[in-house]
Amino acid sequence: MLTALRTSDNEKVLARSSAKPDAPFMCPACRCEVVLHKGLMRIPHFAHKARVACRLGAGETEDHLLTKLSLFDALRKEANVQDVELEKSFGTSVADVFAIISGVPVAIEVQRSALAIGEITARTAEYHRLGIAVLWIGIPNGDLGLSRYSLAAWERWCHAAYFGRVYYWAGGQTLRPIHFAPLSIRVEESTWRKHGHVHSAGGYDKRSRRWRKPQPGEPVLVSNGFRRTCRPAWAGTSVRIPECTLFIDAQAKWWE
Repeated sequence: MLTALRTSDNEKVLARSSAKPDAPFMCPACRCEVVLHKGLMRIPHFAHKARVACRLGAGETEDHLLTKLSLFDALRKEANVQDVELEKSFGTSVADVFAIISGVPVAIEVQRSALAIGEITARTAEYHRLGIAVLWIGIPNGDLGLSRYSLAAWERWCHAAYFGRVYYWAGGQTLRPIHFAPLSIRVEESTWRKHGHVHSAGGYDKRSRRWRKPQPGEPVLVSNGFRRTCRPAWAGTSVRIPECTLFIDAQAKWWE
């Protein structure tokens, strides 16, 4: 985690602005002791001193920490953005970055592989209950420049929730929206002989259940390229979206 509570005054502090003599520190969520880690190779961060069942900071990679910190730093520079905070707690959920953008309270969540779809759904519903728009963004698990891409479960969920796009961090507060179009694969024709008769199969195209074709939109800034959108609950074959309040880009459907 990038923040902790300094025990001496109960103030929330950033790891990069803290020093080991300022210890002890404690986790804002579970109140257990955390240790400051600073070095030349890794982003300064806090980690639980002992193994505890606390979700804050669990499963965070260096890329995840970098994304949160870069978004935080970039948004603080914008005149229309106020109250920017790292790892803001809302009880059952902790937003990676929280900000009020042009008057809209927004929780920015950086997706990581350890987070299950059920938890994404629950957090989204909770933010809606609190009147907060949520923006889920991710770090791709493959090359989005290829002609075909296999979506993870969280990407399928976000694609359905955000009306056919997934947002990926591209540096600072810049995101890349990607639409994943259906992809057809060729089933080659084959023939064989059985019991004196010639049989054939294939020779047609079918929609792939695994692969999609990435179609990128224009890069968009979180501070001025998004709007608050409410959407009703929706359920598809394998995806369930609760009634929610989303922070979604203002671009037209570029893939049509």
